[in-house]
Amino acid sequence: MDELLKIDSSFNEEMFITKVNNIFIKLMNAIMFKDLDSVKHFLNDELEAKYKVVIDDLKSRGLTEVYDELNVKNTFIRDIHINDEYIVIDVDLISRYMDYFIDSDGNYVSGINDHRIEKLNRLTFMKKIDGRNAGIVRKCPACGSSIDVNNNGKCNYCGAIYNNEDYDYVLSNIVTFDE
Repeated sequence: MDELLKIDSSFNEEMFITKVNNIFIKLMNAIMFKDLDSVKHFLNDELEAKYKVVIDDLKSRGLTEVYDELNVKNTFIRDIHINDEYIVIDVDLISRYMDYFIDSDGNYVSGINDHRIEKLNRLTFMKKIDGRNAGIVRKCPACGSSIDVNNNGKCNYCGAIYNNEDYDYVLSNIVTFDE
């Protein structure tokens, strides 16, 4: 942690964990609602492409994956790696939810819909070492107006997309294990 703070003096573990939990919940909801627009600025390109394939598959089969009663039980930083280009933070997040599929009419198809299960999710976040410091208030790179990155990463005024990867930690990988 000391080496991280030398490179990223603004790092706050509690705020980072809160951000991780929020991104995880938003991603699960984005999958459930089959729309990545609200989270794509939190994902690197490879992970966005992976979940686009998942969502396209669900759409083609007329299914919705439901994460019912979703919550985060526990989150902690597992490891921190620093190389010449990136700060990489591995996080373990234990989630609880019912995981099942419904068809386009809302009928249960398969999965667990009668009790919550716990899953261990290993998440990897990356931040460019030479990334720009965005500060507390984020400004649109195109027009300079304030934007709410937690909303959708898109400027409400000019429509420009805010690339979080240039400023902050982005989710680059998720591996999920059944508990």
